[in-house]
Amino acid sequence: MAQAQEPSDKNYEVDRQLRSLNRCLERLEDTQVTGRELNRSFDRLYEEIDHLEDKVDRLQSNFEEFRDEINQKLDTILQHITGIN
Repeated sequence: MAQAQEPSDKNYEVDRQLRSLNRCLERLEDTQVTGRELNRSFDRLYEEIDHLEDKVDRLQSNFEEFRDEINQKLDTILQHITGIN
């Protein structure tokens, strides 16, 4: 009788392993990101980078204007102190 149970035990073990493998596969599928989702994420990232680059450009322009104003004021002060035009 022990021999009659062997194929059934093997089938049960194979079925158990297949169910376990199927659960692992389902969990893996649930955690995968689709190409479209990945593209949308990168698009949002690139938009944010563009926005930050625009901000940096504005700040740099403001800094250059401020620097020019300071230089003009220093020139005026030095001309006033030295009397040289």
